[in-house]
Amino acid sequence: MDIVKSVGEASLDVGLNDCAAAEIPNAQTESKPLHWGHLTATFFVLLLFSWLGIVLSRQSDGVATIWFTNGLLFALVVARPKNTWIPYFIAGFLADTLADVIYGDPLRLSIGVAVANSVEVIISSVLLTRWFGSPLQLTKRLPLLGFLGIAVVGATALTSALGASWTLLFVDTGPWWMLFRTWYLGDVLGMAIIAPLVFILQRPGFFTMLQSKQLPRTLLLLLVPAAATALVFSHSKDPLIFFIFPALLLVTFRLGFPGTVLAVFVIALISIWFTVTGHGPLMLITGTNLLHKIVIEQIFLAVALFTFFPVAALLEERKALEISLQKSELRYRELANADALTGLANRRAFDEILEEAWNRATRNEQSLALLLIDVDLFKAYNDLYGHVGGDECLRCIAKVIASALQGRAEIAARFGGEEFAIILPNTTIETAVQVAEDVRHAVAGMKVPHSGNQLGIQTISVGVAAGVPPRNATAISLLTASDHALYRAKYLGRNRVESAAAVINRPEMSTADSTA
Repeated sequence: MDIVKSVGEASLDVGLNDCAAAEIPNAQTESKPLHWGHLTATFFVLLLFSWLGIVLSRQSDGVATIWFTNGLLFALVVARPKNTWIPYFIAGFLADTLADVIYGDPLRLSIGVAVANSVEVIISSVLLTRWFGSPLQLTKRLPLLGFLGIAVVGATALTSALGASWTLLFVDTGPWWMLFRTWYLGDVLGMAIIAPLVFILQRPGFFTMLQSKQLPRTLLLLLVPAAATALVFSHSKDPLIFFIFPALLLVTFRLGFPGTVLAVFVIALISIWFTVTGHGPLMLITGTNLLHKIVIEQIFLAVALFTFFPVAALLEERKALEISLQKSELRYRELANADALTGLANRRAFDEILEEAWNRATRNEQSLALLLIDVDLFKAYNDLYGHVGGDECLRCIAKVIASALQGRAEIAARFGGEEFAIILPNTTIETAVQVAEDVRHAVAGMKVPHSGNQLGIQTISVGVAAGVPPRNATAISLLTASDHALYRAKYLGRNRVESAAAVINRPEMSTADSTA
């Protein structure tokens, strides 16, 4: 059983008012400065993916099957302080413009398209962080639903409308609604797949699934939807696309939200590649061009992510709730076994721990020691300084006892009233006496005023008992021997340590009465 020790540290050379634990001021949240290296790297990554998106669209009848950069920039921005957002928005705008210019589009067209993309990222970032907090947590249900509604559905629609309208001013690409539809679906997939992917890559806990112990299992599970997708989309004779969903469901339940995002990304890459190269079940659609098939492919991926992302988020939320409940249960157990005044273990916990320690010492034939500590003349202290002062005195002494045992296996408890106890597993009588002397000197070193004590300060008396438990004895024998030693310490003048060997074969012996 784990019992919480007092967390405060006692000062050994100051008065009563100074023995309370010092408060540690909360660190103020400061705006982080802009990291120019990260910003520069972001610009070149965005430039690369903008160019790749344009290349992909040119290879699929001018359709942007998936647009990477908006989701990528959004995920990078919402994970950083708001005072650094504007330079990242500018970097995204310049990267989009430059990519279009490099590919051969007119400058005015390139600028308009970049503005439309910037609108999507800015609106999504501002609204989502304002309503769901910053940094945004996409693995939680409400922020994820907000992300799907605002960023994936709403902001992409506005951007697609702006982009389609601006493009038609310079290029005749057919009806506005068709250009809007193809632009919109590519933007939806890019935001819905890339943003969560980049988001989880920035999470500290993500790479645990890629560590050496977890990596084989992770790769094996991700291989299932990858193999299913490759099998389905390399086969153009039968519509076997439904085989992908059980494989994706397996990953969702086994790897949670991060694994689901990775799996959807892998499925998207494989299925898009086969579709734009003329393979897969979508080729069974007759009487239509490649554009129509790509639109169906985009809808398939959109249905997959809108189905499995919320499920994965719910599972992760449930897991977080279970962990929270376990921590709460542990905390309640600790509180039930802690003394409210001093923070040490209470009498109930002491009895349980002593019994466990006694049984363990009996099995291992090891010496077990017990210290009983009495606060000298405490009734007189209460009469002189009041019960509030008496409570503060007990707290100070408890902190001294706890600090003397920090980093060790011993257990300190409030035995009752003004008495404390320390259980010392695998400890000889000599070592136990030394521990008792250390605690006695530490209490005296606080120099807590006590005019009712002949020394003028608060002191303690300690009774020590230790020994290897006999097979036919019980833990009460150790407690009785320690209590007898404490009685002798008080009888001989207090502020001292007395010891006794715990070789007891009278388990029925009761605890001796103690005097104040």
